Amino acid sequence: MKDFERDSGWLSGGVVDAEDARLATGVLASAAADPGNPIAARTGIKPGPGNPGGVEAEATPSRYVQIRPFQGVVQGTRAPYAGAYLITLGQLKRLDVLTEAPAHSSYARIVLVVARQTDRQYGDASDGMVVQVEAGAPAATPVPPRLTGDYLPLAQITVRANAGSVTQADIKDLRVFAVAAGGVLPLQSYESLPADGYAGQRLYDLETGLDLVSSGTTWRPAATGAVEFFGPADTGWPLTSGSAGATGYTFNQVTVPAAPYPRMLLVTGQLIAQTSGANERWDHVVRGQDGTTLSLACFHGGPTGITSSVAQGHRLLPAATRLVLTQFIARGGGMTTGTASVASPEAHYTGLRVIAFPVP
Repeated sequence: MKDFERDSGWLSGGVVDAEDARLATGVLASAAADPGNPIAARTGIKPGPGNPGGVEAEATPSRYVQIRPFQGVVQGTRAPYAGAYLITLGQLKRLDVLTEAPAHSSYARIVLVVARQTDRQYGDASDGMVVQVEAGAPAATPVPPRLTGDYLPLAQITVRANAGSVTQADIKDLRVFAVAAGGVLPLQSYESLPADGYAGQRLYDLETGLDLVSSGTTWRPAATGAVEFFGPADTGWPLTSGSAGATGYTFNQVTVPAAPYPRMLLVTGQLIAQTSGANERWDHVVRGQDGTTLSLACFHGGPTGITSSVAQGHRLLPAATRLVLTQFIARGGGMTTGTASVASPEAHYTGLRVIAFPVP
């Protein structure tokens, strides 16, 4: 068999084996992020409506999960010329997770749902693709099973100790997408970013809403000067049921997700507060999860005890860095008495807003 110049696909009068056929169809698929194998295709699911390849708990949680129909690509890994398998799950499939990976009495375990491709040419017992459960071992600190061969990850499921069912909260989505060569690749999350895109490759970041383009070594916003906006609050924030006294009161939070490029953040925190006295000094602070202060403002209650405050600051956020910002109030200037509360949860009174500018 030739390993250099392979037989062209669909050549009249020639003998085109399965590897040649997979290599021929793989020409049309997006390239893998593997500079050591430029003929490899990207493993992933074909984007489309209906949540393709989604692994979902049943409406009434049970032992089973459901896998949505999908088509996709699984790049062969057991030879440099193995080519790309084009796979299909033609209809909704149910998997009995707790039979394949029974719950332990004391420990949790982690299982994977994968689309596994087998091929007798490489020593497997059968030929075909099957969506199945791969079970990890129960442990005090469980880890996913280590897999070999050719497969497409769909989801990770935590089987809790003594679990009798699988809920949606137990399921973590592991899908990545694959498109035709030159197509715009949907990016589920920063963790699934291609490690080494080819120059000119484009993707759409579903988390931030930005179009990104690769220079061949780094990812940048496709539009020069593109900005992102975050805030005024994460889900469940702001809080207005407590108050600051002897200890400070954290009342708002905004998360800036990681991105593959550095950004300059302009941070603005605002509040309307009710204080117990006119002559009390209060500090209004925005800080990062490591405790670093990004902005600080001071205010007094004034004659009515009601005041507003705006704290602004900026910070350079490196590439591949997630930042959780919190906003709080605390006694300032050596004050030892008094209380202050956040008077309104409305965003135009109480908000934490971030504008993120890409930088070179």
